[in-house]
Amino acid sequence: MVKNLNFKEHLIDDNFMYVFGISTVDLTGNGSLDIIAVDTNIGLYWYENDGNGTFTKHVIHEQTGQWLERHTVGDINNDGKPEVVFVDNINGSILWFEYNGDPRDKKSWNYHYISDREFPSAYDVAVGDINNDGKLEVAASAYVHGGNKYSWFERSGTSWTQYLIEENIPNTKTVEFSDFTNNGFLDLLGCSTGNGEVIIYKNLGNSNKNRWEKHIIDVFNGPKHGHAVDLNNNGNMDILMTGSLSLHDIRSLKDTHLKNKAELNFMSQEKIVWYENPGDLNFEKPWVKHTICEGFSGFEAIATDLDNDGNIEVIASALGPSLTMKSGGIAVFKHNGNPKDAWDMKIIKDDWNEAHQILAVDVNSNGLKDIVGIANCAKPHTGKNELIWWENLG
Repeated sequence: MVKNLNFKEHLIDDNFMYVFGISTVDLTGNGSLDIIAVDTNIGLYWYENDGNGTFTKHVIHEQTGQWLERHTVGDINNDGKPEVVFVDNINGSILWFEYNGDPRDKKSWNYHYISDREFPSAYDVAVGDINNDGKLEVAASAYVHGGNKYSWFERSGTSWTQYLIEENIPNTKTVEFSDFTNNGFLDLLGCSTGNGEVIIYKNLGNSNKNRWEKHIIDVFNGPKHGHAVDLNNNGNMDILMTGSLSLHDIRSLKDTHLKNKAELNFMSQEKIVWYENPGDLNFEKPWVKHTICEGFSGFEAIATDLDNDGNIEVIASALGPSLTMKSGGIAVFKHNGNPKDAWDMKIIKDDWNEAHQILAVDVNSNGLKDIVGIANCAKPHTGKNELIWWENLG
């Protein structure tokens, strides 16, 4: 049962102006995962993990006019070390950071542009070997103000070429690579919050300009962030997806006990769902939708086996008040052995508004996955932004 999962909270940092993006990577080679976090237009930091969950903060970059947000990690230049790829939301840029020498030394870090002010409203980014050439390519979403598109970028030497996947798609959000068809090519998972589409762009393996084939998996209210995961352990990658109201609507809501009937109906559309991969290479069979939780103001949902019982649990961040939580926060969902059946919910953290990105990693190297998360306006009366990890006590 989910009630048997217990966690202990550890604050990593609360000295942020606006935190929107975290990742994990072993920068020191000691086998422990460190954390990278960005304070949008203030600075980029990494937190060195001593292996037991105690972190030391280091500066990577102090920004001058940039607005770095979501990011990912990969070996962009094939030097055997991890690099970090960021979106610069305000300036419409995509850039990557590398280090040469000791990563603790700020002077060892340099950055390079993939797209310099040519990708307006850049929102999310992913890396993967799209064309099986042994090098990582980059895909990104752009969501408003001249964006509204998906593109991917291929590197040749020090320059990058942008290839359009789809444009005029309103308010794109998630972008993630996975081989949904088991054909040996990485497909692209996306969504449009503006028109409610959950999308897979099938990688046809063709030329760069005619590589992608769009398939709409579902249409529902406000899809935000999705991930590929084999929820039913059958060897096919399924889709885990959140859907919620806009942040503007969420900020306008107050105590959930005071909702009128119209507001309650509106909020009931918020949910966490998963789509079952039918194992159809040609997308001729439907992806059956299964509901994990209704009335949850989800920003992001991730999946992992938290208790090492062979079943996958779901961890979700809530932006704000909903039918299932009085405020933003973090919750864990567990099923009874069949993910198509009902899921039990346990709140790990409440009164933690605008909870955003979450990660499941073994922070203290004890064989159990812990939870790392960030929130803006984490404390409504202080406006604090927080980076926290929750130790999985089993």
